[in-house]
Amino acid sequence: MAPLLVPFLLSFLFYPFAQDIVPKAEDVIGRRIPDVELTLEDGRTFRLSQVAKDRAVLLSFIYTRCTLACPMIVKGIKKAVADLRGRDYRVLIVDFDERDGVNDLVRFRTKEGLDESWVVALAKGQDLSKLTRSLDFKFFYDEKTDMFAHPNVLVVLSPELKVVAYFLGVSYDGSKLAKAVDKAYTGGTLLDPIKGLLLKCFRYDPITGTYTIDWSFVAMIVGGLIPIAGMFYYIVLRDLISSLRRAVQ
Repeated sequence: MAPLLVPFLLSFLFYPFAQDIVPKAEDVIGRRIPDVELTLEDGRTFRLSQVAKDRAVLLSFIYTRCTLACPMIVKGIKKAVADLRGRDYRVLIVDFDERDGVNDLVRFRTKEGLDESWVVALAKGQDLSKLTRSLDFKFFYDEKTDMFAHPNVLVVLSPELKVVAYFLGVSYDGSKLAKAVDKAYTGGTLLDPIKGLLLKCFRYDPITGTYTIDWSFVAMIVGGLIPIAGMFYYIVLRDLISSLRRAVQ
């Protein structure tokens, strides 16, 4: 009976992270995402596969009213793609704010100085839901600040719309990105699970553009582990140790 209590007790430790917006990249890698409909800057609608046009796709989510992370995501992509010379790919920026229209996309492109080859598009309604769910991309609106809480991600898709790689943060390793694009054409995948875990322990500072240790997260982990460890000892280990001693004697 005692061992059955362990998963139950551990669930109390990890329950606070049920609402975590950090994507579960390990569950998404290798998944083929739906061929959703997107609205481009000129008002025309296209399927995601038509935007890709048999190329690898570097997909990231933004909303045009964002003044902090989203511009930094764009800056990070610009810097990283410098290492992709000679490779065939397309950058796709998807606006997830359903209040936005095509004029907002045009303004965003102009403000951020995006290359003409980059595609900026809107996803709305069921198409937005399908796309974000398939990539485990969660976002929440805060009425007080009129801003969204959202993870900062860059997803690499194969020409067949399979998830090849999932990068978290606002800066991206150009060499790893190049490797991911190469794998997009060979059927491989690229996963960096450690960074995904570390992002849960680190907090992004939009002022400095760096990550600092989230001590509240660390304290919550330690504070949760201590009572769980104590209960585990008294419920399971103590009797097990006593049984082993009797067996040895």
